Amino acid sequence: MSCFEVGEIASFLSQLIQVDTSNPPGNELEAAKLVAEKLSELGIESQVLESEKNRGNVVAKIQSGEPGPTLLLLSHLDVVPAKPQEWKHDPFSGLIKDGFVWGRGALDCKGLVAVELFAFAEIVSRKAFKGTLIFAATADEEKGGRRGVGWLIKNKPDLIKADYVLNEGGGFEFPTPKGSLFLVQTAEKGVYWFKLRFKGKPGHASMPGIGENAVVKAARCIDRIASAKPPIRATLHTKFFLKNLLEMYGKKWISSFLLNPYTVDYALKKFPDKSHAMFIEAMLRNTLAPTIVKGGEKENIIPSCCELVVDCRLLPGYSEKWVKDYLRRILKDVDYELEFLQKEPPSESPIETPLYKAIEEALRELIPNARATPFMVTGGTDSRYFRRIFSSVAYGFHPIRSDLPFKEILSMAHGVNERISLKNLEFSYKVLVKTIEKFYKLL
Repeated sequence: MSCFEVGEIASFLSQLIQVDTSNPPGNELEAAKLVAEKLSELGIESQVLESEKNRGNVVAKIQSGEPGPTLLLLSHLDVVPAKPQEWKHDPFSGLIKDGFVWGRGALDCKGLVAVELFAFAEIVSRKAFKGTLIFAATADEEKGGRRGVGWLIKNKPDLIKADYVLNEGGGFEFPTPKGSLFLVQTAEKGVYWFKLRFKGKPGHASMPGIGENAVVKAARCIDRIASAKPPIRATLHTKFFLKNLLEMYGKKWISSFLLNPYTVDYALKKFPDKSHAMFIEAMLRNTLAPTIVKGGEKENIIPSCCELVVDCRLLPGYSEKWVKDYLRRILKDVDYELEFLQKEPPSESPIETPLYKAIEEALRELIPNARATPFMVTGGTDSRYFRRIFSSVAYGFHPIRSDLPFKEILSMAHGVNERISLKNLEFSYKVLVKTIEKFYKLL
């Protein structure tokens, strides 16, 4: 029987959402203190650590006294910005209505902060673990983690070093004709954000031909970047995912078409749910998405400079060299300056581990005909730090049932009207507790 009711978890999540931690600037300190206060109410000591002014991280570390591995429950406190006028309800209200908790961070990632906190408290209260159990809710993940996990690893490595990590980035349910398939993030793409600068020549805008318009030059390049499709390449983790997904859909034949560069677009069109097709395509290619454009200084001056920021995600096996070569090829007749804003290599974790098996067993016990599958998330998470620096086994697993269309769930994180159902808060909490219990039994 669970120690905590879903109402308590939802109430705490609501409070956490009400603390605006939009990044930039972050200001996670107040949220970190709120988490620490809740842990203290539950009888657990924690540390609040500032990486810089108002950038707060909170860590609780409990040792069982028995030999065993270190398991870290990881989440982040910062969120991406939100414009209230675009939302049905105020994104920082934490409104509990119609069976949902509404607000920025409900899914990404304050919902996970809440369920991991209460799962951690339950396991600690029952002494149902061996070795060391850590809870950490950190700053700055949405901007690369340098003031959060990156800072903790550099300044307090012994505090969060772990053999195993449960983090965000997976756990979604795919309902299929043969049962529920839950995604476990075992790999992630590399993050290679870059900026392109285009130079022109100023002139009076009443005579467009007298100058060289840098904004027009950038616009042509934006179209090329957005419309070009890099070649497909399926990694081992993506192949596992496609195999499991298509088996449960009863459409194994599609797999060979998806992995063929000449038939991949045809195969993607055969998916009944188009959001699944978009999700899969992003796993099969390197992607480049123009996201920010800045150019011009006055209404009547031909702009002499324009800057374009591109969110680039790379599959395992690719690096910044590929980006340079690819841009050189598709922008071959254009002069530009390239600056990398972030370079984070892709990362992967092994699948044959007691933690992965514990996830599988927990899901099967709670849901008939449920299966887990490894997959590669198309975004980036703080798991990469632990894989790269500590060789940790890190999985993204925030278990979420599909009580909303998958396309809507995908669009809410970093989109509008983000929310999580009370049923899913309860489900996530129960699955995580059971996963942790089974993990220690499998050791």
